[in-house]
Parts: sequence; C-alpha cells; structure tokens
Amino acid sequence: MLQLIKKDLLVSLKVKSLKIVILTFLVGLFLLSIFSFIFPTILPIIFTYMIVMNSFYYDSLNNSESYMMSVPNKREDVVYSKYILVILILFLSNILMYLFYGINILNSVRTIVLQDMIVSSLTILFSFSIILPITFKYRYKVSRIIAPFITIAIGYLSHSSSTINKFIENGTETILISLSRKIGVIIYRIFNFNNYDYKVLAVTIYIILLFMIAIFIFLVSMYISSKIYEKRDIG
Repeated sequence: MLQLIKKDLLVSLKVKSLKIVILTFLVGLFLLSIFSFIFPTILPIIFTYMIVMNSFYYDSLNNSESYMMSVPNKREDVVYSKYILVILILFLSNILMYLFYGINILNSVRTIVLQDMIVSSLTILFSFSIILPITFKYRYKVSRIIAPFITIAIGYLSHSSSTINKFIENGTETILISLSRKIGVIIYRIFNFNNYDYKVLAVTIYIILLFMIAIFIFLVSMYISSKIYEKRDIG
C-alpha cells in the first residue's frame, strides 16, 4: 500500500505545463492581495482536491488500474491508498497554511485561526466521502464533472453555517449543540472545573463531535468504496 501512496503522490504532483505553473503563480500573487482573508480556509481545500483528483486523472490517462492489479496489490489496497492520500494532503496543506499564515510569513491581512482548519478539514472529509465512491463506481470521467459541485456546495455550507455564532450570541441550540452542552455539564460535574463557561465547553465538544461524525462517515465511505471496487470490472 505504501508503494501505491508513493505512486499517487508522484503522479499527482506532475506538472503538465511550465507555462501553466507560471501563470497560476502570477494569478495567485494577484489574488493574494485581494482575497488573502479567505486563503487560509480555501487553499487546503483546493490543494487537497487538485492533488487527489489529479492522481485519478493520471490513473485514467495511463490506464494504471490494469497495471496495479498485475502486481501483488489487493483491490482494497488501491481504495485505502486514495483515502490515506486525502488525509495526508489535507494534513500537509493545513501545516503549510499554518507556516504561511500562522507566523504571517506572507504579511497577510490576518493570521490563520482554528475555524479555518475546521472548515477546510470538514469540507474535505465530507466531500470526498461522496466523491470517492462515485469515482470508484463510475470512474474519473464522470466524477470530474460532479466532484467540483459537491466540494463547492459542502464548502459553502461549512463556511456559511452560523450554528456556533448563534449559540454563543443568543444561546440558540441545534440538536448537536444541545447534546454537546449536556456532555459539557456532565464533564463539569465529574471534574469540578473552576470558572466554568458552559458555552465554550459546549462549542469545544460540538467541534469534536463534528469531527467524529465526519471521520465515521469517511470510514463508512471507504468501506462502501472497497465493496464497489471489488465488484467493478478493471480495464
């Protein structure tokens, strides 16, 4: 499986054209001065999306599936390697954003905050939980059309959700926030915290629960993809 992950990293980072790289760099510098306030959130999403989908592009272009099955690889290893690639690139891109914006190397209008990492991570986990099964079922040619809309829609919902703000400002609760508050109260009673702020603790638990749900769905998606890929014709 490590060889598959290494292969995905190498092919997904291939440069199709030096001109495109230079143009992208110049456009990025221009956008940096205008939209730098949202870059810490959207760049990890863009990096992860482009690298993972690029790996599928080269697999489709080179008909790599037949080759991968000709060497001692199980079909589930191919599936697992893609899911691990998503997590790996998401982690590295968030680290990169922290280096750029956390210590403000780029002299940006703002530094990275926890909300940036939460939105980008949840967007990738939820969107690729949908994209990857579709890709393994219907191949890259279909998923490349659907995947951008899925990612944009989930990214918009993640960014525009004001659940936490509504709870902090006026105490409005959703079912998950209510559960988080109740868990917070139990923790407070068990450990007898001083200076207890139930909203802060509830929000912290809420974020943890969101990630637990996202990871659970991601794992379920991986299981579904493995079952789909086991039955799919290769060639």
